[in-house]
Amino acid sequence: MSFVIPLLMVASGFTLIFSGKIVGTVWLITAGIVSRVGKGLLRRAEGMKFNRLKSGELRNRALKMADHMGVTISRVYIVPAGKGHLTNAYGLSDAIGLTDSLGQYLTKTQIDYVMAHELAHVSLKHGRKHLLLVLGMFLILSLVLFRLSHYAVALLPFAEIAVVIGPLIAIYYFSRRFEYAADAFAVDFTGDPETAIRALVNLHKIHEVPARSGRFTELFMTHPPLALRTAAIAEAGRIPVERLHRILSDEGIPALAAE
Repeated sequence: MSFVIPLLMVASGFTLIFSGKIVGTVWLITAGIVSRVGKGLLRRAEGMKFNRLKSGELRNRALKMADHMGVTISRVYIVPAGKGHLTNAYGLSDAIGLTDSLGQYLTKTQIDYVMAHELAHVSLKHGRKHLLLVLGMFLILSLVLFRLSHYAVALLPFAEIAVVIGPLIAIYYFSRRFEYAADAFAVDFTGDPETAIRALVNLHKIHEVPARSGRFTELFMTHPPLALRTAAIAEAGRIPVERLHRILSDEGIPALAAE
């Protein structure tokens, strides 16, 4: 419900729109609703629950950091790792969330970088930009397909592929750009790119995702591969390549450091 069914509904909706039937827009709207409901059910199945912190050292650190960064947040959440054994952080519209397992894998300064990264998402309004991007993209595609409906027979096979793959690639591309931007913002604030790199490496080892990805695979990733992301942080923080390789080797990724 969070991905596959909405994707099929989007494809069906655009097919109807391309055939000149306005009812296709209803399918697109319904796909968005189903996706949101599905994500909520997925979080519940994984045991995810956002518990508001009303006091404590972590909450105070987060609010103090937000104040120094010029970011306005009203809440800080702690999220149980749950059945999915999640270790992550979340930037919401006016709040951030941290899983309760972060402290098992990251040092205090590394957690501070993670918080700065999520606060950067809030400051740069990436959640709102992502929503506007999706809405704008589907609106433009709907208008274009309505205009091309008289070419339906000849173009339908290509259009059905383009309207599914195209938006996904664009959404994932901007998602990766948002991650780069949040990294740069957080590194600029903390002034400690080495800690940022070590934090990302530790999270990478927990999630067991590839450090490198092929160009085609990267097209469908919401986050940049570790190799590209750490290289971007090193460049922003003026860390020499040799030093970056040493950090990666020290953190137990010698293969990546050797490349």
